[in-house]
Amino acid sequence: MADSSDKVIPGEMARMQATQWFSQRDEVAGDPLLDARFKQWRDADPEHACAYQALEDLWRNSAFEQALKNIEVDLDIPPAPRWHKRRPVRRLAAAAALLLMLGAGWMSDVPMHMRADHITALAEVQRLTLDDGSRIVLGSNSAISVHMEGDDRRISLLRGEFYIEAFHDASRPLIVDAGRSTVTVAGTQFSVGLQDQLVTVAVREGRVRVADPSGGQSLLRAGQWQQVGHGQLQTLHEQGADRQLAWLNGRLSFQDVPLAEVLGTLERYYPGHIVLLNDRAAQFRVSGNYGLDDPLAIIEALSKVTSTQVTHLPGSTLIIR
Repeated sequence: MADSSDKVIPGEMARMQATQWFSQRDEVAGDPLLDARFKQWRDADPEHACAYQALEDLWRNSAFEQALKNIEVDLDIPPAPRWHKRRPVRRLAAAAALLLMLGAGWMSDVPMHMRADHITALAEVQRLTLDDGSRIVLGSNSAISVHMEGDDRRISLLRGEFYIEAFHDASRPLIVDAGRSTVTVAGTQFSVGLQDQLVTVAVREGRVRVADPSGGQSLLRAGQWQQVGHGQLQTLHEQGADRQLAWLNGRLSFQDVPLAEVLGTLERYYPGHIVLLNDRAAQFRVSGNYGLDDPLAIIEALSKVTSTQVTHLPGSTLIIR
């Protein structure tokens, strides 16, 4: 068997395969042929052994056990009989569900590094000057690719958010791609954020034209902000652009925003994963103004407001329900 104690970092495929094998662990134990196939897979690559051992370690953790009990309620899985000393087979379905939810955080960041020209780590902010003279502040856990060639000035926001003071050049408009939306300017100061497929544009100075995938367009002026969600332009807000730009000063400011959206933003500052399992609370609209130096304190404060419970798992993972 490969030595899982080596300094091995399992790749995405190894982790996904390990999760699949883990969800069948009782069947494997009772089927010699399946057990032989499992051992052949495990021993074929140190990544396989390491990925599976990580799941075993998590499975034995008491915090994971409590989170699993909570998830069983949501999945309507009956509890084990008191006399049953081992976890019942059906509990592996709940365990696999939780592991798959956490799996997104396991995925390698290599593809993003290959696509991006500039990328930031957790809680890192980068200040850049592009070839055309535009100045950018790239937010935490964010990534962009830049194309400046001939008459083409284009920035693709791959994840996170950035603020730009775009160099004015009426003959070469600057185009920002975010999700399936586009932002076009000649020269101005604004920010663009991408969370899942929700795009947020806020203008500090000048004018910005935003287009959604269906062809709808909107012209934003200083102080205004707008989102593109579900493929369409949302309500144009006449005020509040300063709240969208608060991250430039190390703060998170929001007013009447769904909890799920706020937690999505906090994930770019929190050194772990946040899993929200409460659909009612996800839509609960919250307001606040917090320093981003302690994202856990923000999460705990929001938990009190929304009457949710936070379970701490290994690796700084939080389960909110």
